[in-house]
Formats: sequence, structure tokens, C-alpha cells
Amino acid sequence: MITIGIDLGYGDTKIVGETNKKEKFPSRWSPQDAREWGLGGNIPVLSVNGGETFTYGDNAIGSHIREPLGDNRLSDPDSLPLLGAALWLSDAGKGGGGNAEAKNIVLGSGIPLGYFESYVPIATEALEGKTITVKDLSGKTKKFHISKLIMRPQGVAAALYLLDQGIIKKQYGYGVIVDIGSRTTEVITLNLKNMEPIVPMSFTIELGVGDAVSEIGKAISKETGFIIPSDVALDALSEPVFFKQREVGGPKVSGPILTSLTSRILDKLRDNLREELDRISALVPVGGGSALLGKELEVLAPSTLIPVKPLDAQFANALGYKLIAAGSEE
Repeated sequence: MITIGIDLGYGDTKIVGETNKKEKFPSRWSPQDAREWGLGGNIPVLSVNGGETFTYGDNAIGSHIREPLGDNRLSDPDSLPLLGAALWLSDAGKGGGGNAEAKNIVLGSGIPLGYFESYVPIATEALEGKTITVKDLSGKTKKFHISKLIMRPQGVAAALYLLDQGIIKKQYGYGVIVDIGSRTTEVITLNLKNMEPIVPMSFTIELGVGDAVSEIGKAISKETGFIIPSDVALDALSEPVFFKQREVGGPKVSGPILTSLTSRILDKLRDNLREELDRISALVPVGGGSALLGKELEVLAPSTLIPVKPLDAQFANALGYKLIAAGSEE
């Protein structure tokens, strides 16, 4: 049995394979004409369950890009190519011809805390017991039989990983894990004395880095007169980019936008945690947005911020999902 953790995020899809191999790609795909012109050939083109051929991630370009936006991402038909690509990139078998043997997978994954109870049964029905067949243009085929789907809320999975690694330790007070994603920010609060979650102090904030991407996209579109693609807008949050033959974006433009977003997230944290703020002894920002906003959250509880290595912070949920998948086999 092979265990895999997949975080099918709104911004990026992250995969942690059997040997803890990490892969990620932007959560988008587009149909791809599979004709061979004798030029190139370096772009991976896949099909899932005999469906249309597609490219994914950075290679998905043009006017037909699909970015699944539904809350129940694991059962969304538009998410299946992303899931198939993630399994293909994992180290779950080397594949073979059309008769390749299906690999039995225990898949760990999850969705935002606010939607968790409603969507787990739907995701389980959509995936558990199903076989996903992925094929590339050369005919190489990999088959994945999802024998079990184990789900945890985003943020909870990150907390499991942080505990497993000893990044948060037993002590008095509360540990607050702030998982900053593209569309939501998940907050999980632990009683560090016994490492038990405090459910009333764990919640979803409907804000994420995607809000800043939207705002900087509007600013650049106003400047250039053209709608900027979301992947270019995301890059423009960190550094200037070239768009429509000019340099746009970068810190001068994104600074006020990120400051405003951070302020709104902090307001939501204060509203929910209220008088318990003084009991925070460990504040741990994780998720893809932690590199942009994480350090600014320390004003919530000064001198309590615990840094996480950038790669581990970005993959924290996927690593946690892999842990729960492996734990289900013990």
C-alpha cells in the first residue's frame, strides 16, 4: 500500500509522495492539442480515464485555462486533471503500458475547516474505491486505485505536521497555527499543555493571498488597460514583471495591498480570539501565503512567532495529509 498526501489548493497543488518527494504546480490546466509537429515535446501532456488531453501548471496557457474554484474541490470534475497530474508526479510506481498494474493508494487530503463536515461524504463517495488511469502521449500509463481516502481540515493537517516535527512543543499557553492560503486562512488553536485542539478557537477566515492577487491585478489593468493573467499578477506581488511591454507591479504597488490584507486578517484574528490573545505562547504562520504575510502577524502576540522553513511552511498541509494517510495503515 502506498501513502500520498495531496493539497489541492486554489493557488497551487502540492504533493508529498511515498518517499516524501515534494512536487507542486499552479492549480490550473488547459486542453492540449496532442498533434506531433516534430518541434518541442518537452511539455507533459496527459489524459485521465481516457478523457481529453491536457497540460497543467505553468504549461497551461491560452484562453481555455481552467482553474477549479468550487469549495468541494476533491469531487469537482474540473479538479480531476489536477488530481491525475499530482498522482502522475508522485513516486507511486514507475508506470508502464496500457496494462500497467494499478497501485493501491491511501490518499490523505483535505478542504477548508468551514466546509469540512459538509463535503467529506461527497469527496469520499467521489474518490474512495475508484481507479484513476493517467496516460501520457508516449502511451506510458499509471493506474492508481484509491483504496482509502483520509481527510482532515486544512490547518489541522499542518498542525499535525508541526507536532510531528517538534516545531511546536508542550508548554503553557496556546499555540495558534495560521495557515494562509490563496482563498482562505485557516486558524487552528491548540492547548499546548496537552496538545489538544480548542475547537471554538479554530475557524476559517474568508481571506487569502488571492485577494491581494485580485487587487494588484486591478491596479495593473487600470495602468495598462488590459486584464492581467492571475499567475502574472501573483508574481507581481513579489517583484516587478513585464506585461504589455512595460514593467509593472512589484513592492511599490503590492506593499499597500499586502498591508491592507494583513490588517484585515489581523482584525478577524482579534475578533475571534478576543481575550485569549494574551494566552498565546506560540504563533506559527504556514501555507503558501506565509512568505508574504507571516512575519507581519507577530503583532498579534509579540515575541511568540515560530518561523518554519519556507518549503516546509508551503507544504505543511500536504505533509500532514501524508502523515494521516500513513497513520491509517498502522
